[in-house]
Amino acid sequence: MSALPALASAVLAGVVTATALHPGRVRRLRNAEHDPPAAPDRGRQWRIVTLHRRPATITPAAVGGWADQTARSLRHGSTLRAALLAAVPDDEVLGERSAPLRHRLERGAGVAEACGSWADELHRYNAHSDALLAAFATTVGAAAHLGGSASTPLERFAVVMRQRVSDDLERGAQSAQAKMSARVLTMVPVAVLALLVVTDGDVRRVLTEPAGAAVVGVGLALNAVGGWWMRRIVELPALGGR
Repeated sequence: MSALPALASAVLAGVVTATALHPGRVRRLRNAEHDPPAAPDRGRQWRIVTLHRRPATITPAAVGGWADQTARSLRHGSTLRAALLAAVPDDEVLGERSAPLRHRLERGAGVAEACGSWADELHRYNAHSDALLAAFATTVGAAAHLGGSASTPLERFAVVMRQRVSDDLERGAQSAQAKMSARVLTMVPVAVLALLVVTDGDVRRVLTEPAGAAVVGVGLALNAVGGWWMRRIVELPALGGR
């Protein structure tokens, strides 16, 4: 019981030392609930919403549809700025993520400048969906910088996005087939061993011996490791961060 007062004294000394080393922090903690709330930075509200509601699924199909929608507006005679402002994506998540571009255009930035700054911001995040948006911004920015009609680059960009969708579907089918093959190659030996144990007395006699049990145990362990390794290979992400 004599150790308890010593322990309490050590804890109290640690608290006092921390208070002495960081007095400003302690005062801020004490006054935090009495401080008035900070005024919101309305100029960066869209960025706060983006960081806290980070969409994880912006598909190539949605980005390609947005490019098609913008290209149609250009074909109907709209300017590139007007087309980007009017062509709000039908996908809700994509609409939120593309809001910074429209925000910059509404504040008077040029199309090339707005697309460049938005692409630079998107490149700071290493998400697959942000890479798609950055590619769209780069395409539009290059078209605005070089001049001429931007409908053709946008239509070709939409074709590339549709090809990406087709490739993703093909990879999904091949991945499912590989997973099924790994499951079959893992389960069939176990099922055959169980069948032999039930129907063959010699197999049961071998399993009762230490050497036979050790061989079967090693085989089952290797079978489990092989199944795990095949599933890991199938589930590895594709090259290039896809």
